[in-house]
Amino acid sequence: MNVCFFNGVSGMIANQKEMDVLGHNIANVNTAGFKSSRTSFEDLLYTQMDVHEEGHLVGHGTRVSSVDLMYSQGNLLQTNNLLDMAIIGDGFFGVERNGRVEYTRNGAFDVSVEGRKAYLVTSDGGYVLDDRGKRIELERENDETQTLKLDNLVEKVGVYQFDNPFGLTQVDQSSFIESDLSGQPIVYKENDSEKPPYQLKQSALESSNVDLTDQMADLIVTQRAYQVNAKIVQTGDNIEEIINNLRQ
Repeated sequence: MNVCFFNGVSGMIANQKEMDVLGHNIANVNTAGFKSSRTSFEDLLYTQMDVHEEGHLVGHGTRVSSVDLMYSQGNLLQTNNLLDMAIIGDGFFGVERNGRVEYTRNGAFDVSVEGRKAYLVTSDGGYVLDDRGKRIELERENDETQTLKLDNLVEKVGVYQFDNPFGLTQVDQSSFIESDLSGQPIVYKENDSEKPPYQLKQSALESSNVDLTDQMADLIVTQRAYQVNAKIVQTGDNIEEIINNLRQ
């Protein structure tokens, strides 16, 4: 009877984690550059049943084996804002934030004026980097109007790629940091003869790649699975109660 509880409880825990992942995806359906996650499950330990014949195995439930990021391309949204950038293809923007370099697909940029200088930054103040890993200082049209030149940002912004982007470690702000699994970032510089495998689009943003219809359908299935596993635990408890009453 203990196996009954193991199966039901492990199923409840796994499906609760699945609902957490789905809820996070749905909550970020309007977050620019957001990449959805997918939960993978695996069955747990099998043991030999106490029967005379060989080959009868019984399992002990399920668990979440991994939560994987989906790097599919999101739709492009035209914004008519020269500060907005979108990557078509593989790659990330480099951002200097909190003393370290992070990588993101969110190209909703802003301007930080620091004395006489102006820098391209993210919405939370992180410095956007060029193809040399340096902060991007924005030029001015002239000293009289102080108007910034924004029509040449495509030439300034660096795009960083990884041999294994699935090995990146996710942090806050829909950003990632490199790891041993991802490898070192690869940068295509302006004067490279090889054509980069991506395209930068100015005045546009990459929307979230979350498919709301699929996420809602998966959420309903996961809720039903959670309820069924809860019913298994309840049924097992009722049977245990009947057995205990019979012993009395």
